[in-house]
Amino acid sequence: MGSTFSTFSGQKVKGFAGKEYSVPIFLQFVPGYCAEVVHSTESLGYKGNQTINSIYAVSHVTSKVGKRRQQSFSEDNRYFPLLRNHGDVPTKGDPVLLCTIGKINYYLGPLNTINNSPTWNPDLNFKKELVIDENNQTTNTPRGERGESLNFNKEEDAIHDRLEKYRNKDLDYGPIINEVTGDYIIEGRHGNSVRVGSRSNNPYIFISNERGNKNYSETLADGSLITITSNGTLAQHFPSYIMGDIEDETSTEVFGFTLGSDSILSDNVNRLMKQLVSSVNNNQDAAVIVDGYSGNQVLFHSDRITINTKLDDIYLSSIKDVHIGTGRHLTISTNEDLIIESERTFLGNPTPNGSSREMQSMVLGEPLQNVLNSMLDLISKIEINTSLGPQTPTMSAGSVGEGGVTLQATVSNLKNEIINITSNKHFIEPNT
Repeated sequence: MGSTFSTFSGQKVKGFAGKEYSVPIFLQFVPGYCAEVVHSTESLGYKGNQTINSIYAVSHVTSKVGKRRQQSFSEDNRYFPLLRNHGDVPTKGDPVLLCTIGKINYYLGPLNTINNSPTWNPDLNFKKELVIDENNQTTNTPRGERGESLNFNKEEDAIHDRLEKYRNKDLDYGPIINEVTGDYIIEGRHGNSVRVGSRSNNPYIFISNERGNKNYSETLADGSLITITSNGTLAQHFPSYIMGDIEDETSTEVFGFTLGSDSILSDNVNRLMKQLVSSVNNNQDAAVIVDGYSGNQVLFHSDRITINTKLDDIYLSSIKDVHIGTGRHLTISTNEDLIIESERTFLGNPTPNGSSREMQSMVLGEPLQNVLNSMLDLISKIEINTSLGPQTPTMSAGSVGEGGVTLQATVSNLKNEIINITSNKHFIEPNT
């Protein structure tokens, strides 16, 4: 059982005839040791859905003489999460707190110890026991002797440091340089976290995954990062980060947030997203518009982002502009119609580098057909006055086929080809 009565040396009372008795003390929570975990239906201790995330544990406080940790476990050693919908599931070897309420065993943990590590903390109450079966490859190891799971990754690059919060001189309040407002942080074991906090009185939320094991805070170098901020530019929240392996000579330090489409350094890259952003904003400095924004904003930052719906639409709407930039190609595919509704449509930047350039108008297919047909009709009616009277011009031999061909026949052939000028699948808006 978890909760129990115990006694402490030096805590005695005198009874009949002056005899001293130990004073029993009730312990609601007692330190214990996680010996087995039910993670799924594949776990050894699984006995129905109600046992998911339960553990087998042994209390370090016991009145029994002999071994502290049992070698076999019964349902008396099963403990359930104390909190209904919030829990940190332990792994084998984790220290935990055990209690019994209403004849049901519960656990809290894993406990933090002197390592203060989000990844792993040793059980300080552990005492080495003899390994009975020397041929058991699971227990006949230093980790096995401690009851730790051999499937738990404790390599050097898998042990992560605690998240920290340094003062941000641009965003934090007050003159004291070594004080900040504390955040509420949920840390996973291996470099993922949720931070709900603030700079001064301005709230933010950071969701991070695959943070570097030696990084003390979330950065733009994290595998994936979602930020919700209410004050401050992205560069103020994330001033710099290392691109590449920190021990690699080719790694570079990147200062501030950079658009992925504009981060490609090449002499052949001259169609940057920021150029168009500047163009549609009266040639204002795009760095100020994109990088200088400090109001409420959300950032999705990762190697790949996929937005997908299973049953209905995706609505992408903006009260101002929508900007899309790529370092390579932009493709749009649709099984039916592609409809672009705009006052004017430009293919290319009308004001590159702040200077306007002459843009050519698109041709309307049907009016072009009408003009060309009218011209050919006019040519077909041309006659030449000769001594024999008006004559229809003929094509010279060899120009079209063998022998003389009348101009009217040639015009008729051209008019048949004009029909194919216009597309049956692509249309543009008329001028009216």
